Amino acid sequence: MSTDTARSATGWATFTALFLFIVGVLNVLWGIAALSNEQNFSERGLVLSGLETWGWIVLVIGLFELLGAALVANRHPFGVVVALIVASFGLMAHFVAIGAYPVWSVTLMIMNALVLWAVTVHNDEFQRYE
Repeated sequence: MSTDTARSATGWATFTALFLFIVGVLNVLWGIAALSNEQNFSERGLVLSGLETWGWIVLVIGLFELLGAALVANRHPFGVVVALIVASFGLMAHFVAIGAYPVWSVTLMIMNALVLWAVTVHNDEFQRYE
């Protein structure tokens, strides 16, 4: 393997881990804010359930995104699968909860979509090279 290929593989894995970490932190903050300070959100804009339920859902997704970021950063073989699953769930959760806080949800949907793109298009570049 050439150094350019190794550098590219490291770049995409780092990009994905960094974006997944940022999205995870933002989801954890969104979940905590939804659970503690409901006046910042529009609960009547939610399609399903209440704001407390969505706060817990997004909080759990955020914690799993942080786990996925750590796995991808360490080039763990299961990291790509975890990143793919949690970014998909994050994208769907923010799509359904878009009525509570639209700008934030759209921003996180775009960031989750970038993680999905990096993982699916460049998935062969995430292996650990010895």
